[in-house]
Amino acid sequence: MDFSPEKILYYSVDLDELSKIRGEVREFLGTDCSDIVKGRIVFCLDEAMTNVIEHGFTEPDSSKIELRMKKNKGSWKFSILDQGVPFDPTKEKSETWKELYESGADGGFGLRSIKKIMVVRYQRLKNPPRNKLTLIHTR
Repeated sequence: MDFSPEKILYYSVDLDELSKIRGEVREFLGTDCSDIVKGRIVFCLDEAMTNVIEHGFTEPDSSKIELRMKKNKGSWKFSILDQGVPFDPTKEKSETWKELYESGADGGFGLRSIKKIMVVRYQRLKNPPRNKLTLIHTR
């Protein structure tokens, strides 16, 4: 059973959009969760959107990134849709934080953290071709 209508927002492929995204996610969550849970969800959305912007586009792009947010009875669902380079994070091996730290890796911490906090699903849509990354957090 749906708890509320889906909220759909559009953002430019630009890191300057991240502060707007964080604000919109905080506003969407409102008082429905503790500050700790809200912080974790905002962190995950920030990391996911940063990855899309930094790694999904090889050059400046005028397309928009779509963020869908929905409150369901037992969860919050966030979907990020973009026309960037296809990438399925569910197929990426998540090294431990210790392995990432000791290897001197330049990345992987955000994705590992997202997978620990949220349920992560990926879909490659065909018409139009887009990535759909869905992050779900239990209420």
